[in-house]
Amino acid sequence: MKNMEIIHLNWEEYDWNDGFEQFNEKKHYGIYQVYGDHPVYGENALLYIGKAREQTYSARLSQHDDFIYTHLSTFRRLHLSYFLKSDDINYDNWGESIDLVEKVLINSHCPAYNAQDVKGILDDKTIGKDVLILNWGTRGKLLPEVSSLRYSYYYWNKVDIDKVLK
Repeated sequence: MKNMEIIHLNWEEYDWNDGFEQFNEKKHYGIYQVYGDHPVYGENALLYIGKAREQTYSARLSQHDDFIYTHLSTFRRLHLSYFLKSDDINYDNWGESIDLVEKVLINSHCPAYNAQDVKGILDDKTIGKDVLILNWGTRGKLLPEVSSLRYSYYYWNKVDIDKVLK
């Protein structure tokens, strides 16, 4: 097995209609989830997973004109993540960790409004390293634990897929 990075995320829930201005401090970076009603997935569905890497949550969320103009009445809740202090995460490369976490969470949960990174199995060039994501707090509909191992070509290429699917 390759080296595994373990990332602990603590999630906090907010009302979508309360606005985003309050999330403009130095600590307001990471992964976010948007929940609301969807004509196919129903009420309180996971609609979108995104990241605020080089800008605050406030700045990033205000750029979602597509949400504001086309889906405003359907959005209900917002979940923001914060890295829990852990010896497992490399804070020198936290931006890379945000990118990796976003890819794995989108790929493993397939939110309704995400188009990128919903591809089934990710190649090693996309993932770069193995990660275990532990979701804490008000994580919404995210699984408590998500691993890139399940979605990596590295392991699927070593498996006889016909035997697995039988």
